Amino acid sequence: MNVVRRWRMAFAVILPVLIADQLTKAWAVATLDDRTIDVVPTVALRLTYNSGFSFGAGSGLGPVVGVAVAVIIVFIGFRLASEHHPRRIVLMAAILGGAVGNLLDRVFRTDGGWPLTGEVVDFVDVSWYAVFNVADAVLVCAVIVFIVTEIIDQRRHTPDM
Repeated sequence: MNVVRRWRMAFAVILPVLIADQLTKAWAVATLDDRTIDVVPTVALRLTYNSGFSFGAGSGLGPVVGVAVAVIIVFIGFRLASEHHPRRIVLMAAILGGAVGNLLDRVFRTDGGWPLTGEVVDFVDVSWYAVFNVADAVLVCAVIVFIVTEIIDQRRHTPDM
């Protein structure tokens, strides 16, 4: 698969993830500022802002997290440029889409502050787990599927001893 086809495939995943993430975040900011919507027991739509990383840990470390995410995005972009396996391309693109979606929040939701000091919009509140957004969900699912499929492939191609 040539490089143009790889990037077309990647952008066919990245763009919908980014669009869905940013549209749902805009909806959450406009709609959930002063209310919570109960979806099912233990799941609600409730607006929160995260200045740290996973599960609200590292509050205030947004710039450090932002730089780390930018480095990871560049790394995955370089790996994606040389990847030939369609499954890996799609999964890396999904990871990139989620990472870029949250990085955009850190860059553009700063209230006039320094770059990377913005907070990530989270709004899906699973009370027994975490509060997250579309980018988080896509990124976590893609990482899990990537790891599981790589383990399965490794076991398939490793001769029995």
